[in-house]
Amino acid sequence: MVVPAASLDRGALASDTPAVTPTDENAREVEESRESYREWLSGPESFLAAVARHELPVGQSLRFGVKGDVELPEAGAMVTIAATDDGFRVDGFKRGPGMVRLGRYRLRLSHQNAPAVVVIDPDAKRERLAPRWFPYAPGLRFILSLEPDPEKIALESTRERDRSAERVGWFTFSLEGRECRVAAIRLLEPGVPEDSLQILFKDRTNGRESYHIGRYLDLDPLEDGGYLVDFNRSYNPACAFSPHYNCPVPPPENRLVVAIRAGEMTPEP
Repeated sequence: MVVPAASLDRGALASDTPAVTPTDENAREVEESRESYREWLSGPESFLAAVARHELPVGQSLRFGVKGDVELPEAGAMVTIAATDDGFRVDGFKRGPGMVRLGRYRLRLSHQNAPAVVVIDPDAKRERLAPRWFPYAPGLRFILSLEPDPEKIALESTRERDRSAERVGWFTFSLEGRECRVAAIRLLEPGVPEDSLQILFKDRTNGRESYHIGRYLDLDPLEDGGYLVDFNRSYNPACAFSPHYNCPVPPPENRLVVAIRAGEMTPEP
């Protein structure tokens, strides 16, 4: 319905307060998540606090702590960690990937088809790396339908072994006058939820403005069956901040010929 000009609220017209648009709200949510990430990166479990990585093949175990196989003199105790096909055993108790506290240290149990324990020391001297992002780009936020096409695949990684994954399907969108097609991927590893989908991608900004290996984007399902694909929320793998992690490499089909100037950029020293 068209409202006649004479019937409009004169007070509303005179207001200096601009209306909050959906774009404003989306940008605010993205900025809030970035601020939370900045705080986490300075915290005790940050990537920047990782000081060592110890590979732990399935069936083998290591003792961490005072007089352990891996000596952590200020741990105050000792813990035995063994890798299994579907997770870990900590002092004989079954558990999945995650954090174990040991004195001042955190031990990150990482399976990823190449089990390992990453030692995190909140008190260690940290490399000075600060996250940074492209300005919010509303044109790089899409609501897309998933074209199912399930297939088991192997992803290269920053370590020697490939990462097991499933290509669940495809998303198609247009950018810079080009049709782009990317695969939605689910990692097939202990601790990864069945409904966890990601786009691991490279684009024309890699190696210059963004991290050279590529970036990741977690996918949010919507009630109508579609997905929110917001590249403003794309982020760097842990390997952008530390050499002690094992990160999957985007598959060849997700190497875009356009520039995605949204989301996280290369960290700044």
